[in-house]
Amino acid sequence: MSVQSVYLDTNAIVKRYVMEEHTDRVDELYDKAHVGELIIGFSTWNIGELAGVLDKYERKGVLTNARALFEKFIGETRLLVKLGQLKLISLSLKVIISAISYVFKHGIYIADAIQLTSAKDFDAFLTYDKKLAHVARIEGLNVIA
Repeated sequence: MSVQSVYLDTNAIVKRYVMEEHTDRVDELYDKAHVGELIIGFSTWNIGELAGVLDKYERKGVLTNARALFEKFIGETRLLVKLGQLKLISLSLKVIISAISYVFKHGIYIADAIQLTSAKDFDAFLTYDKKLAHVARIEGLNVIA
């Protein structure tokens, strides 16, 4: 079965806007989404989490304009939603309740549990967090890198 949809966690999304190891892989997925070959997705939770990561990187001197990068992310997100190539998963009560079960089952943070719950209906899950990838595999998700 070929992968037609990929869920990205925050650390994967960061690599789209900050040059890091694996940026090329994330860029490849976004490029496929832009030409209609792949649907990418993430939770609305990731939007706020990305803002926090970018701000932290700016404060540490890793980058110089977190707000500009965040605006670029928002622009690309809006475009891909308009093109039908990005599926945003709302942070609903149902998602939170489902995520809480992962917190108790695996001893993970709620932020990571939200990623697992939100990724369920995608063909693949992209994360570079080793612990989260391990738990995702236990839960039957197709983790890619």
